[in-house]
Amino acid sequence: MLATILMKHRMDRSEAKEIVATNELKNLSNERKIQILEENYWWFNEKVAIKESIEEGSYPKIPDSFIEFIHKTPNPILTKETEILLIDFLKFKLKYTTNLYLKTQLDIINPNIQNNVIGEVEIAGLCPCCEYYSIDYGEDGFWDICSVCFWENGGDGPNHMTLENAKSNFLEFGAIDKESLNYVDKEAKRKYKKKL
Repeated sequence: MLATILMKHRMDRSEAKEIVATNELKNLSNERKIQILEENYWWFNEKVAIKESIEEGSYPKIPDSFIEFIHKTPNPILTKETEILLIDFLKFKLKYTTNLYLKTQLDIINPNIQNNVIGEVEIAGLCPCCEYYSIDYGEDGFWDICSVCFWENGGDGPNHMTLENAKSNFLEFGAIDKESLNYVDKEAKRKYKKKL
């Protein structure tokens, strides 16, 4: 199926994200996969919460047998079913990325096919520090941490510095402070649109 999708010349954003995420999953270490599961999916351990999260669209649809397995398993393990969750996480990380970035990733995956990614980019909020559209829009973006500069969108307090200092540091070395360089996404400046 992946080969069939890659043969298209026009594809929508959701298809492009699925392909890019599936390809990225192949390059993750098992340790990183476990870390993603621990941090993003395994905090709940009851069936009701899992089913509610799926119904509201927060988590992907997974088989009842896998929900039962998650419910009974205190620690994440890697199975074929967990790939659904990992791909869901990797697709979520592509939220707000430009169509050009997705197209570039598709070209890397298969340079023989020139795909054009179509569809509107999700409405993103503007990071007040680096001025990339990389966080959730409006009130949903409060407390988001920008993957470009690592500014937490909650003002000076949670960042332990003024916005002016963070902006200056970002211009000087690419993050709100030198320690945050370890946490920024190295590809983020290519992923997101910058304020003109």
